[in-house]
Amino acid sequence: MTSKQVQVKVFKSLSETTKPEIVDIIGEIPEWASGRLLRSCAAKWDYPKFRLNHAVDGYTMITKFEVKGGTGGKVAFTSKFLQSEAFRKAEIAQKPILNEFSTRSAGSEGKSSIGKIVTSIIPDVTDNCKYICTSGLSRNPTVLGDNGFIFDLDAKTLNCVSRHDPVKEFGLQALSSHPLTDPETGETYNVGLDIVPSAKWKVVKFPAQCGKLALKETIKKGKIIAVHPCRAKLYAPWLHSFGMSKNYVVWIDQPCHFSVTKALKAALKGFCPREVMEWSPEKKNQFYLLNKKTLKVLKTEIISKDAIFFNHFLTCHEENGHVILDLFGMPGIQYCDVQVLAKLRSGKVMQDKDCPRLYRFVIPLIGEHDLAKYPQNKNLVRINSTAKAVRIGDKLILEPELMSEIAMDFATWNKKLFSGEQIRFIWTTGALCPSVHHHKVAKFDVKTRKFLTWEAEQDQHVGEPCLIPRSGAIEQDDGLIVLFVNNYLEELGNEKRKDFLIWLNAKDLKEVGRAYFYSEIPIALHSIWMSN
Repeated sequence: MTSKQVQVKVFKSLSETTKPEIVDIIGEIPEWASGRLLRSCAAKWDYPKFRLNHAVDGYTMITKFEVKGGTGGKVAFTSKFLQSEAFRKAEIAQKPILNEFSTRSAGSEGKSSIGKIVTSIIPDVTDNCKYICTSGLSRNPTVLGDNGFIFDLDAKTLNCVSRHDPVKEFGLQALSSHPLTDPETGETYNVGLDIVPSAKWKVVKFPAQCGKLALKETIKKGKIIAVHPCRAKLYAPWLHSFGMSKNYVVWIDQPCHFSVTKALKAALKGFCPREVMEWSPEKKNQFYLLNKKTLKVLKTEIISKDAIFFNHFLTCHEENGHVILDLFGMPGIQYCDVQVLAKLRSGKVMQDKDCPRLYRFVIPLIGEHDLAKYPQNKNLVRINSTAKAVRIGDKLILEPELMSEIAMDFATWNKKLFSGEQIRFIWTTGALCPSVHHHKVAKFDVKTRKFLTWEAEQDQHVGEPCLIPRSGAIEQDDGLIVLFVNNYLEELGNEKRKDFLIWLNAKDLKEVGRAYFYSEIPIALHSIWMSN
């Protein structure tokens, strides 16, 4: 809780840092750990007569930490706003022109009366993308939004190389922000939504070697390889990530969805996505498995026993005739509403019971056969897991295994050594949750379920960790973890505490070095590491 002597320091509107702040590294980072840490952050909500409502409504800033390891190591910090149309229009008008997740448009750019009516019925979609990633889509980092826009980013200058609209490119109104590349074939997949004239899933595939191209060249090579109807024609499910194993693309129709009917009814008076979003836990979650060879979705109806909400898949793999998928799930959508800006600025965060935890679902691959051959009301899972899959009538009902009581999300692992099989170690954060681990980084052993932690101070926020694998490493945890730590609170009248970058040994989470900054640096939504 905050008091008269303490105020929340983060979630402020910030300015760009164009002149690098260069600081010394305390400790010594090896030369092989030189490179760039790039982070996508919401960093502007306030205008003289208007304030955006939600953490993810803020306009995106890309922050860069250029790291030089070795003796006398240094870090140079710069930042720049993503030059989206949404940001540019808001800067000119000094208010949001395009709807954000929880903020309605505050203007119409001086359009004619007819133009205003058309915009109210078919609102322009924001391209205020939030999530930076590296993938097989481009030789550069990309910044994506769940509504499908993609920016190609120059990692050196932080300038946008190109911008792409999913409606024009693929006929999609939503696209996962986490494309996945097959480690064997090099092909990259993504899952999207098309809601015109009715809601349907679409799977996009990009050929191998696209990771060596500019995004504008990659986009031309993408193809829709599968289309499958959503379970409700007038509802667009929440979509942020999906899973992929050796033979299957896996996605989940969540009971959190956007109502097309509500949107049509509210069109003339205006609305933002949160106002037409619904949580219907009685509908549970429906799982879809697309065979990558036949391009057919398994016909068996696969439903969760209880509703679960999530943003992030961890990984997906196959074992002895089962598809195993791990994700960071929550019991409801409190995660969305607790990020209202007024709550965050007053120091209110989620309750522990509502925070994400790691769950494992196990799906026996019996959908291609006659489900009726299998006994009812018996667990059909035949691997070492407490997860259940029970046939009830013509449905397969899944009950997950809770892999840990730790509240965690935003995981990283050694992707260079990931072959599509089960990973051994992940590094995660407490994800802004007031649990005993909210200010910690955890190394979690997926096999033994044991964990280690590195602990910041109680009023500090630990960002998404990134793994820097040691060159030539053969062990998954041979390397360094790098992350940014923000001071969440500050005492009025006292000397300002500096935020800092920290490096930890990936094996034991012992501190290797840190670097302090005078600049005000925002909390990130996602982070990536690019080695030199």
